[in-house]
Amino acid sequence: MQKALLIYNPFSGFRRHKRIHQVEAAAEELRRSGIEAKILPSRGPSKAGAQAKEAIQAGYDAIFACGGDGTIHDVLQGMVGEPDATLGIVPLGTANALAADLKIPRDPILAIRRQLQYRPKTIAAGLIESCHSRHPKHHRYFTVMAGVGPDALLVYSLSADAKARWGVAAYVANSLWEYITYRHEPYEMKVTDAAGRQQNITTAQVMAVRIQDFGGPLKRFARGADLSRNDLRVVIFRGGVRLSYPAYLLAALFGLQVRIPGVELTDAREIVCSALPGREDRRVYCEADGECLWRLPVRISIRPNAFNLLMPE
Repeated sequence: MQKALLIYNPFSGFRRHKRIHQVEAAAEELRRSGIEAKILPSRGPSKAGAQAKEAIQAGYDAIFACGGDGTIHDVLQGMVGEPDATLGIVPLGTANALAADLKIPRDPILAIRRQLQYRPKTIAAGLIESCHSRHPKHHRYFTVMAGVGPDALLVYSLSADAKARWGVAAYVANSLWEYITYRHEPYEMKVTDAAGRQQNITTAQVMAVRIQDFGGPLKRFARGADLSRNDLRVVIFRGGVRLSYPAYLLAALFGLQVRIPGVELTDAREIVCSALPGREDRRVYCEADGECLWRLPVRISIRPNAFNLLMPE
């Protein structure tokens, strides 16, 4: 690492007035190690990826996403397919799931020190695409997880204040409430495994997970998930989810290895979700890394050897 850019979002998160000081502390730690470091605020939502790509073309070999999983998600869009640059993290968000999985401390100085001991590894990225024929085709890469169903509305409806004040606990509490009170619209899902075998499933919720440890109490949300894999670890909720999702979430919180009726964990290379015939007007949304995206139909897959990430040896 010789030349690093630290990108941060000055408009999001709790205690925004302190964010620039935290980013400056991280940059100064890089400089103490002999690395040229520059700080750059993002130009707005979904703009950090283009800024990262511009920096790589200008000769930066490391891009640090300074913020939560949403900021990392934005920066990632400009990192995929760039073999000469590596993604690093300064965790300044609420949940910081990817940072937790990589064992990166929340203190900015300690986060840099830890990653200076890490090595760049080329890994796969999750890919979610809009398949709606009447609109331009959109796609987003992800590192933590993608979901289709009520969880997309959950992350969209959770207030910034609740996330800032309660962190992961806000997600857990809101999840339980939403799944108990919300009417979950079923849809059709086609799952393709590594051998090319396919199965059609009617579900109201699916999650494609890439990391082992979400941090806090959710350390084993999807057992078997790992960033080093070239496939998706998929949590499928067959049929209704009003009872199965809260039960699965509570089992994950308490680390219980119990079978929840209607819940299945499997491996897949592709998932295609579409509305049931006659229900195309129903609003079923998708999300990736906590960012609410589009309505059905969508495709979730994997792109091998997508980007470089600073990871423990």
